[in-house]
Amino acid sequence: MTDLHPRDRRFIKTERCIRSAFIDLVAKKGFDELSVKDIVDAADIGRGTFYLHYKDKYALLETFEIQIGNDLREIIRGEVFPLTEGRTLRKTVVALFTYFEENIQIMRALFGENGSCSFQSRLKDRLWHDVFAEKLVTVALQDSFSVPLEYLLAYINASHFNVFLTWIQKEERESPEEIARIILKISLLSPYRVR
Repeated sequence: MTDLHPRDRRFIKTERCIRSAFIDLVAKKGFDELSVKDIVDAADIGRGTFYLHYKDKYALLETFEIQIGNDLREIIRGEVFPLTEGRTLRKTVVALFTYFEENIQIMRALFGENGSCSFQSRLKDRLWHDVFAEKLVTVALQDSFSVPLEYLLAYINASHFNVFLTWIQKEERESPEEIARIILKISLLSPYRVR
């Protein structure tokens, strides 16, 4: 048996096949119903080859979680969301939705009704909080609100995540620029103008 290094072209090609088969199968069959056998059959590889790459389907799913998390953090890294810099906020939200659009099949599979509920919950709680709610603390501290901060953050977290879920399922989606405008209007008009 030949040992393949993770940078070997055959290893990378097999990796792509596994990941592509996994996403297709999650979308069609659902993560919970999916087996390693399904993945190896769809990827047209041997079971042993799969195990050279991943321990099980959960480890494979975790690689998507890590990658998406890292990608989103990279997009928002160093950004602040003050109301006085709406253009910076808009640019960041557009960049996020551009990323989602470029990875729409992955987003639909993993965040759709056939995706893993625990995966969705972890990303919603951790990443959506980092991406939107936590960044708005800066704004919240600049002004006094008629609602407690923890409720405002919970509202922002849930509402933005649900807008994202609605958007990814649409066949004719708004452009990243248009959905950013909608999200900012929802975010910056409703909760902030209630006194």
